[in-house]
Amino acid sequence: MLALSLAQLRAHTARLVATCLAIIIAVGFVVATLVLNQTSKTTVLDSVGAQYRNTDAVITADLEAPGDDNSLDSRKSLVQTLRAIPGVGAIAVDRSTYSQVRLPGANGYRFAQVTDVAADKSLQWQRMIAGRLPTALGEVAVGEHKGVSIGSTVTLLVTPVDETTDDSADSIDSAAAQAPETIQAKVVGLVNLRGVVGIGADQIFAAPAQTIALGPIETDTIRVASAPGADAQTLAPRIHDALTKAGQRNLFVRTGEQEAQQIADEYTGDAAGLAMILLVFGTVAVLVCGLVIANTFAVLLAQRTRELALLRCVGATGKQLRRGVLIESLVIGAVASLAGVGAGIGLAAGVSAIAGQFDSAIPLAGVSVPWSAVAIGMAIGIVVTAVAAFAPARRATRVAPLAALRPMDPPPARSRAGLLRRGAGLALLIPSAAVLAYGAFGGKLPIALGGGVFSFLAVVLLAQWLVPPVVALAGRLFGPAGRIPGRLAASNSVRNPQRTAATATALIIGVTLTTTMVVGAASTRASTASMLDRAFPTDVSVSSNGQALSAQLERAVAAIPDVQAVTSLTGANVKVDGKPDSESQLFGIDPVRAAPVVRSTVGAGVPKPGTVNVPDFMTDTWGAEGAVTRIVAGKRSIELKVHVVTADTPLAVSSTDMAQLAPKAPAAQLWIRLVDGLEADGRADVIDKISGTAADFAPNSYVQSSTEQRDSFDKMVNILLLIVTGLLGVAVVIAVIGVGNTIALSVVERRQEAGLLRALGLTRAQLRWMLLWEAALIAGVASVLGMALGAAYGVLGTSAALAGEANLKVDIPWLQLLLILTVATTAGALASVLPSRRAARISPVAAIAA
Repeated sequence: MLALSLAQLRAHTARLVATCLAIIIAVGFVVATLVLNQTSKTTVLDSVGAQYRNTDAVITADLEAPGDDNSLDSRKSLVQTLRAIPGVGAIAVDRSTYSQVRLPGANGYRFAQVTDVAADKSLQWQRMIAGRLPTALGEVAVGEHKGVSIGSTVTLLVTPVDETTDDSADSIDSAAAQAPETIQAKVVGLVNLRGVVGIGADQIFAAPAQTIALGPIETDTIRVASAPGADAQTLAPRIHDALTKAGQRNLFVRTGEQEAQQIADEYTGDAAGLAMILLVFGTVAVLVCGLVIANTFAVLLAQRTRELALLRCVGATGKQLRRGVLIESLVIGAVASLAGVGAGIGLAAGVSAIAGQFDSAIPLAGVSVPWSAVAIGMAIGIVVTAVAAFAPARRATRVAPLAALRPMDPPPARSRAGLLRRGAGLALLIPSAAVLAYGAFGGKLPIALGGGVFSFLAVVLLAQWLVPPVVALAGRLFGPAGRIPGRLAASNSVRNPQRTAATATALIIGVTLTTTMVVGAASTRASTASMLDRAFPTDVSVSSNGQALSAQLERAVAAIPDVQAVTSLTGANVKVDGKPDSESQLFGIDPVRAAPVVRSTVGAGVPKPGTVNVPDFMTDTWGAEGAVTRIVAGKRSIELKVHVVTADTPLAVSSTDMAQLAPKAPAAQLWIRLVDGLEADGRADVIDKISGTAADFAPNSYVQSSTEQRDSFDKMVNILLLIVTGLLGVAVVIAVIGVGNTIALSVVERRQEAGLLRALGLTRAQLRWMLLWEAALIAGVASVLGMALGAAYGVLGTSAALAGEANLKVDIPWLQLLLILTVATTAGALASVLPSRRAARISPVAAIAA
């Protein structure tokens, strides 16, 4: 039987190309996703591990534990406790502060994190490109920047720690009384920060402890190396036990490897989420691949009906024939899966090589191939092929030998299996649709996802019942346009509901998911753009950093080309009545002057009179939404109602309320709106001009822009949409292969019918047009149904994902959907070209004789 199966494979190699291609694509898709996910984890772990490569224990604070202050900054005796623990060697307290930095040739300042350098060389983790690490005040090491080299000078503005308070109602902030200290730092070293997770090369500077001590210090971690001769493997548990006994609680003590893995897991959460999304699409590709394989084997077995019957007549049992077909499927699955694994690894390597040349959001370097990816890929290809081939093999070999010498009639739609499928679909559709609606309108994405999956499964089960009537309607509408071939196609497309549903289902799956992502991405972009307008009401802001901003600066910025509007915000120091440690900077916004500047008057845009906009992280001090709080500025006070806004927006009141609190408050910030439609380079030029102008009038000011965040989000959505559309295109390609195979099955099954039509006068061209019309009708109906389902799923999915973040804004990209409809219908129709040419070559006499 094995020899016979191998002979059959050699005899039908050409027909098996479609099956092998479907398997290679599906398996390669899954393997590439798994390999890229593992590669990103490995790259991130290597990058994070650089900081902990010589570390045996890492102490961090559990910031979520109950208590007033769990940070390491409050643990004054922690280092002394560590030094007393046996086996502890070198200790590095990783401290940092934040500063404004001006690089050589830059027009303005930007924020940067300044980290200290470990005193013990064994715990210095920075990898030097050139030069050395700084050792004295006035020295700094930086990442690679344009125009920065060894010997360059950078300017650091560090705000000194000041325990005093400023009760002046008309001050800008506490820094007005104590101006930032300017440090001219010489670059003594360039640090390799490529791939360092969480810190970009543009944001980190290394400086000695003397520089860090000038500003407000944050203690990030404490790293410990074991003493010579001590057991490094048991150091972390011993430190944990000793700190617990000493009353130092709410701390995490991990090994260096564990800490690196912890950070890597947190950082690659997005990558893992993306991998899960891609694996969902991989599952879809595998499902469509299974449909194509089943159709392909149905074609092969339909062609081999006489051959199978003759084998039965000479003594072969149905069990032996089924075993032979399954052997064929296993061989095909193994060979194609092996090729798919190779293709997936090659694709992953190519993507990694390309991504490694850019600053990717998900770091990639080299390629890491886990054995599980190879095993899963092989298992998927072999199992799916065997399972998909089982039903056609069982159906083809169950008939009696003499009955098998006649053409096989397809099972009717009202067969027992068809009725069971319809009943299961109806039973599943209503509850799953209810679950989907509940999750979508309740903002519960996991619930909505489950409801969507099961409701779509119900649609697939009901396809044999739902698709043929729609195809019949389309045939009545469009069939007459094709004259005789069109009318025959309309009739033929509904004569075998099972075949029609099988042809349409693969395309419905691909088009539904593609449309879901297109509509979901468009609606997400529209909804999140509205959210960004509320969170970042203006494009660019210039902050005073302790000095009043002059009217000349506002006029100069307004005169810059591509600046649409400018307004100034006043600023004063205020407190919450009864809370002496609640001093904060409050901004006053004039609603009339701000109207041309802000992109949204909802949420954080412009406070209403009698209301104070409070960032969500300040609610513990200022009160929750709707609370009434008394704000004190010097000897003046006012009671206002709290409106909670996002953390990125300032503490602000209307200009009328600010006039009551601090009538002489100076301008502390400028809000600037740029003209719409600027490209990224144009926006960067305008912001650079704003920075230069601000530096001329207010040297200590700094510029912030929300346009980068908008651009980053747009790029993220565009890249995700591009990736997903491309990957779903894989499913559509496989589906088109399935359409071709199903049309081929139709040609084999209707060989006598084609011969009779030719004998009655139908020309070869008309026969080809008939099959083309039939494929176009089925593909068009499948595309329309898929688009309708996909649009609904896209809107509901966006609602579930963004219900807690933004008001849903539905955006249906009609042009893109029309393109999807055109491509899917055309591809489905073109898939009939080869089978129709084969059918046209059938001799009428030979076909009738068969």
